[in-house]
Amino acid sequence: MNLLEHAGNEFLDLPSELTARDAAAAVVFPIPYEATTSYTKGTEWGPAAIIEASSQVEWYDETHGDEPCRKGIHTLPPLDCRGTPEDVIDRIAREVSSVRSEGRFVLSLGGEHTVSIGCVAGVAVQEDSLTVVHVDAHADLRDEYEGSPWSHACVMRRIVDRHPIVQVGTRSLSEEEAEFVERKGIPVVSGQDIAEARSDPEGVKRWIDTILANIRTERVYLTLDLDSLDPSIMPAVGTPEPGGLLWHEAIALVDALFRHKEVLAADLVELCPIPGFVAPDFIAARLAYKIVGQAIRSRHGRARG
Repeated sequence: MNLLEHAGNEFLDLPSELTARDAAAAVVFPIPYEATTSYTKGTEWGPAAIIEASSQVEWYDETHGDEPCRKGIHTLPPLDCRGTPEDVIDRIAREVSSVRSEGRFVLSLGGEHTVSIGCVAGVAVQEDSLTVVHVDAHADLRDEYEGSPWSHACVMRRIVDRHPIVQVGTRSLSEEEAEFVERKGIPVVSGQDIAEARSDPEGVKRWIDTILANIRTERVYLTLDLDSLDPSIMPAVGTPEPGGLLWHEAIALVDALFRHKEVLAADLVELCPIPGFVAPDFIAARLAYKIVGQAIRSRHGRARG
């Protein structure tokens, strides 16, 4: 592959009348950044794979009975990810801040999880009272990893000093991270909590209610690492972990966040495409549309209930 292959089309392959930025309700921001992945490589190709797969996603949402994309979704060109991590993070923050200054929802597509540092910083330019809901197999709370404080394994450590966080789906962390979580009192709904709730008809609602109860601000940033999903449905990630969320659990969480909170922006990261195996790309694209769709409904008064 070469860098030209990062250039994508419009999300959902929308026609031009639905993609103008000045009229769009939401913006999709591809960030093909990969510098510190520590296991399987290839997350830089995630944004292009999601956008390509999105061309096969139906516009009609079978749950909500509408086509939210008709309110307009603009796709930015892929970010230039050359330079130091600090350079790229600053570039991301400026672009996200620009979109948010227009009052538009922005869904960023990674790339490795480090991109979230810039995304959150960009949202915080206009709104500093913000809780970050972190859906991930990993705690990502190391102070540094493999010599870098900007590693994908450190992303939440760079965020937690500025914003409260709630972690969802965690099932792999170091002793250092476990001690940090306990010392800081970080709310966690673990992968085990979610699995144990499956035997209870009200189980999904209970763990989602726990998350909502621990969000102390009205406004939320959602960061969703695709390895939060179980490898049985999402094997195409850099560091897969058994015991993750299933599809309807993930969608229930997204829907609840938009119903009960003001979600200003989100990111979907760490897709590592497997050549010739399109199912994970399509799942990621559908999840991206579910997030954007809820953002559009929220803006137009339909997401809350």
